[in-house]
Amino acid sequence: RITQVLLNLVGNAIKFSEVGEVVVNAVAAEGWFIVSVSDTGPGIATADQEKIFEEFQQADSSSTRKKGGTGLGLSIARRILAMHGGRIWVDSSPGHGSTFRFTLPVRVEAPEEAR
Repeated sequence: RITQVLLNLVGNAIKFSEVGEVVVNAVAAEGWFIVSVSDTGPGIATADQEKIFEEFQQADSSSTRKKGGTGLGLSIARRILAMHGGRIWVDSSPGHGSTFRFTLPVRVEAPEEAR
């Protein structure tokens, strides 16, 4: 399921970045995995940044919208991450691209022989 989250974020970044780059970064710090997907797309207005995580919502909901999609991917990602104890958010401003970040708790399982 976490793969689905990552594929959704990378897919969106590619779809909305007609030129430039998409960068994926992951680190482990203080008991958390922190993953970020950054793009050089058009960015997202502050007023839309929370809305895009709701079902069937997109930053550009006009009838002349150029990019397809159902508006479900980010709401599904948020739900999956919440089920695993994580969260997702976006840092963005119009004209400067977006960085989506999500966290997941690090869970270390005991080796098989220790159980």
